[in-house]
Amino acid sequence: MSDFKLSFQEEVRRLARKEVKAASETLAAQQKTIRELTKRIDALEKKQAAAVVPAPAVAETKLAEVPADTGKFRYSPKTLQKLRTKYGISQKAVAAIFGVTPFTVSHWELGKNRPRPNQIATLKALMKLGRRNFNALLAEKAPEEFAALKKTAEKKAAKKPAKAVKPAKAAKAAKAPKAAPAKP
Repeated sequence: MSDFKLSFQEEVRRLARKEVKAASETLAAQQKTIRELTKRIDALEKKQAAAVVPAPAVAETKLAEVPADTGKFRYSPKTLQKLRTKYGISQKAVAAIFGVTPFTVSHWELGKNRPRPNQIATLKALMKLGRRNFNALLAEKAPEEFAALKKTAEKKAAKKPAKAVKPAKAAKAAKAPKAAPAKP
């Protein structure tokens, strides 16, 4: 009986070693793959960092270009509505620029809440920005909203018929060169 017991225990140990060896080989292969993939990721990140030149922070530069007035700026919900109307943007885009939720912007417009003083200063600067600078800022802070705004502008432009130049005026413009102003 003891021979059977010893041989059975030996067989169980042999099979257990075999299973552990197979599992450890699989684990070693997976660890090797992970190391190789980590090296590839590091190399790709270095390559990408070398290829992409970091763009200057558009938001800070664009807002910094606006001259700071010493005069007071009085916030009202209509001011924010004017900003949205001026640039034709959604509450979601305004929220992305200010770093708040669209729900917060909605409350600002309804007069339920007020923006913080630093946000009011940003609003003041935004009101003085030109269209190009504002679009650059929007493209950086809210690229999805900028793409949607651009798409709607393209649709509007496609719907408008091109202004036709009258043939008589076109012929006159082509024939008659512009006269230089007379010197006094």
